[in-house]
Amino acid sequence: METSLRPYFRRRYLLTKSESRFYDTLRRVVRDHVVFAKVRLADVVDADDRHRHWQANFNRVCSKHLDFVVCDSLFRPVIAIELDDSSHQRQDRRKRDDDVDRLLEAVSLPLLRIFVRKTYDPDLISRLLLMKVKR
Repeated sequence: METSLRPYFRRRYLLTKSESRFYDTLRRVVRDHVVFAKVRLADVVDADDRHRHWQANFNRVCSKHLDFVVCDSLFRPVIAIELDDSSHQRQDRRKRDDDVDRLLEAVSLPLLRIFVRKTYDPDLISRLLLMKVKR
């Protein structure tokens, strides 16, 4: 197949530089937990197929992703983390963020939003995680 006609290409990296920097810090902070990146929201929040609006409910979660999900050793989600950059100020992103916030609150999964930075303080990240998880 001619390269110029291919509809897809393999991305070079799974994580952006910002996500990678945060991931490195997060792994140091939560050593005894498992960290997953770019998790599909539908893998954390399931729509009840007995509900009369099951399809609409599933559609709300199937195409959204969480930046990171921290799980315990049995792979049970403990907390979700979203890295927010300046794009999260856009109205469409704010609506998406509000939807995710409400969904995670409804299933009692804490969500921590962190603003993107060039570097991250492990002690601060640890304190923020503990504050969210202990609520």
